Amino acid sequence: MTNGTLSCRRDGALPAAPRGERAEDVVHCAKQHVAVLWRDGVLPLTPRATISLFAGVAGRGVSVQVLCARENLCAAAELGMVELAQPTIEVQLVDRAMPDVIIVDHRAVVFPPGHADDTPAAVLRHGGVVAAAKELFTLGWQAALSRYQGPLDGVTGAQLQQEVLTLLGRGHTDDTAARKLGISVRTYRRHVAAIMRDLGADSRFQAGMLAQERGLV
Repeated sequence: MTNGTLSCRRDGALPAAPRGERAEDVVHCAKQHVAVLWRDGVLPLTPRATISLFAGVAGRGVSVQVLCARENLCAAAELGMVELAQPTIEVQLVDRAMPDVIIVDHRAVVFPPGHADDTPAAVLRHGGVVAAAKELFTLGWQAALSRYQGPLDGVTGAQLQQEVLTLLGRGHTDDTAARKLGISVRTYRRHVAAIMRDLGADSRFQAGMLAQERGLV
């Protein structure tokens, strides 16, 4: 790596954490999977630059899962737009407090820079640290998904339809929306049909417009 240029080893492996290694380079070099817990931000980049980095990684076919805190709705909304174009990126919102962490290829963990000084983001490859971070991410991801498992898991039909209406308004495909809600595509389409019927809409676009006019989303 020279002059700040992003670089990966030719054999496809992650570099071995040399002194002064940049966290964004580690993320850029991901080959299989990137898991992100995003509250305030891990990387020393602007939110838009961070999203661009994730989109680029996903564009190479790497699976990118981003778990955003509700305080970070703006980033979640932008990532949701990326998700429409990149099938390998998934975005979820979580209510619980989570630390900022990025897990790369199940082998490296990136922690945010210190706030008291100019300490850079830390990259650690200790097996115990990686395992703990993975468990934390898995618990958060499951918590986010559990909000959408339908009435049997404590979510009312009205709540589920509200979530369907929100995703419909964002223009998600049926497959993407159903996956985010943890329901089948057939069930999702059934909810969409019910919403269109209730709103008196002839199309999904009209349903979205009517929902906005009535303050439902």
